[in-house]
Amino acid sequence: MKIRLLIFFLAICHLPSAICHAQSIQDSVYHLYTDFVHSIKNEVKKADDNKKFSNGLKYVLSMDKSNEFAFDSLKKYKVMLESADKQVRIFTWDLEAEDGTHTFYGFIQAYNKKSKKYEVYPLNDRSDAIKDPENASLDNAKWFGAWYYQIEQVKYKKKKYYILLGWDGNNRITNKRLIEVLFFNEKGFPKFGDAIFSDEKGKIKKRIIFEYQAGIFMSLRYDAERQFIVFDHLSPSNPELEGQHQFYGPDFSYDMLEFKDGKWQYVKDVIPRNNKDKTDKYFNTPK
Repeated sequence: MKIRLLIFFLAICHLPSAICHAQSIQDSVYHLYTDFVHSIKNEVKKADDNKKFSNGLKYVLSMDKSNEFAFDSLKKYKVMLESADKQVRIFTWDLEAEDGTHTFYGFIQAYNKKSKKYEVYPLNDRSDAIKDPENASLDNAKWFGAWYYQIEQVKYKKKKYYILLGWDGNNRITNKRLIEVLFFNEKGFPKFGDAIFSDEKGKIKKRIIFEYQAGIFMSLRYDAERQFIVFDHLSPSNPELEGQHQFYGPDFSYDMLEFKDGKWQYVKDVIPRNNKDKTDKYFNTPK
């Protein structure tokens, strides 16, 4: 690993061709990622490889014109998502501990209108310290960690934000999916959460979090054409187990959030146009 890290920085410093230089940098970052993913199941070694990948990615994202790097390999595995307006790129991944809990890492690279350049914001997973997470106003320093697999840009009047769909491995008992909103304040800093969602009971939330039995697949996808967020309805296996989310799973019905008048309204018992699409292979629980 130390040799590969050395090669990574030598590649950055010594290649003469701009195109080859850029591609070599991206390849080196990807190799650091694969070293981390395929690291032996040793918690200390895994954490060390994660740190090397994180540091390498941060270094590259801080480089001039790194926003032009395609990062195709990272994009393929949904480590990187890019918004339709090309103003935001978000990188997320997780580190699973031996006890089955997950910690998430990431960066946001976004164009800052104040500084007139692309800035990099590290994401600090503080999920365990966040009280009432569905109603919390968060930022990159206090982030509800997740691996994001879909980003969609939304505009309403003069307001622009990004819907993020994510997965949280949580622990060996339950997994989570979430609908998050990302926007940028007047200084260009990233903020998470806004009171634009209604839940199943009609309560307004700043994000929606679904919790269900670990290892079960839950569908959650964004239909950009119709501005729907469609998802499996979760129910306990027995009515007496209501509230015990380790017994929750899809009940073969679907609900959705529909965008109306600047808000996402909860709609029950819908029939999705397609249960699966060509990107569903990425929606499975990541391993």
